[in-house]
Amino acid sequence: MKKILTIIALFVAMSATAQKVRFDIKFISEESGVSKVLVQPLNINEESKTIVMREKEGHFVGTVQASKIGFYNLVIVRNQSQLLVPIYVTDAKNVSLDVKIDGKAYFVENSADNRALTILGAKLNELDRSLWLQEGMSGDQMKELMLGYEKALDSAKEVQGVSKPVVEYMNVMAYVRAFNAYKSIPRAQGISMTSIPFSRNDVLPLPGEVLDNDYTSLFFAGLQIIKDELPSLPSLLDRLANLYAAYGNNALRTSVAISIMKEYITNYNYSNDFEGGLAIVKRATEKYGLPAVFVDEFMKRKSTVPGAPFPEGVKLVDVNGKAVDFSQFKGKYVYIDMWASWCGPCCKEVPHLQQLEKELNNDNVVFVSVSSDKDEQAWRNKMVELKMHGHQLLDIDNTLGDALNVKGIPFFVIYDKDGNLHTYGALRPSTGTRLRSMLEGLK
Repeated sequence: MKKILTIIALFVAMSATAQKVRFDIKFISEESGVSKVLVQPLNINEESKTIVMREKEGHFVGTVQASKIGFYNLVIVRNQSQLLVPIYVTDAKNVSLDVKIDGKAYFVENSADNRALTILGAKLNELDRSLWLQEGMSGDQMKELMLGYEKALDSAKEVQGVSKPVVEYMNVMAYVRAFNAYKSIPRAQGISMTSIPFSRNDVLPLPGEVLDNDYTSLFFAGLQIIKDELPSLPSLLDRLANLYAAYGNNALRTSVAISIMKEYITNYNYSNDFEGGLAIVKRATEKYGLPAVFVDEFMKRKSTVPGAPFPEGVKLVDVNGKAVDFSQFKGKYVYIDMWASWCGPCCKEVPHLQQLEKELNNDNVVFVSVSSDKDEQAWRNKMVELKMHGHQLLDIDNTLGDALNVKGIPFFVIYDKDGNLHTYGALRPSTGTRLRSMLEGLK
């Protein structure tokens, strides 16, 4: 009997996990101009797949994984612009939405929740546009505009029958938009931050008074606000301790902590006390219950330390689609150019690299170009256009870039004759004689 109950429970859990929602979206407008619609389920501390809806007889239809909390983003592409429209749907397998277009605003009227969400979205968008389009605003006008974000929130809350989750979501939504608007005043109005005649606290509550809840985890900008507002402490453990002391919501603390950990791993100087940094990451994951994958990610970056062997698990293929084992270059110094067809600065380095190859007087050096293109045809087309030759390799999954913690391309590294890292962040070909002299000195 116990076994049967276990099987039933497992089946129920699998059914809940696999639940889908079918959307049928129609735009109410004489000339909608909508060219594409995507639906993104939102979940707390979980990634979700955004699905492109199919256009069918004037409707946009498609099936997505159900959101566990009921929130979704409609991503609407219209007249070459893109806008996110949040909606709330619970306990439904088939959802029909009529989206009314009024100028640049979108309204969903199928429920009080969606009416309130789209009213708020339209008002916030109008305020954002006013900040950027209304030049030469006085101090009073700027302050009135900033206070308009709270008024917009109050107006949306006046819709009868709005549920508590939607109210909490709207609180975060309005706050994040207002916070970012305040930070944008200098650029939008062409003034300095010190020229704003009122403080942020005059128009906004402190972040912790609004953002200490589950729904902030759904807003990247909300997480960034919290990170930026934490004291600037050099120690990872001190930053996390401050975060956990300042905020009480577990989902929020986890989301921000994960972001802080990713930033730490990306920016850490691995050539300076690798073992010490690893110990800190292990301590942080254990103390705060963060994913153990951070330890693995940190350890992968050991490949950036001079003397480290070429990273394991890197999958490179040549122009014929054949897998390439980096060990084939042993016995030579290897100068690697990490690039992509879509990267303008990368392509500008190619003629310099070709010239360097012609002029270099050192048979101990070979040149290898590794592209991180996801579009193989774009890679091939660019190689033909730039007349690229020699060792041209493709790393579709960017496994080499990840292992070497590459933050931007073009990026250059040199491996020695034994296949160990010689120079991390080598000179680029356009430096000319400086790089050539250095490579000619490798024996």
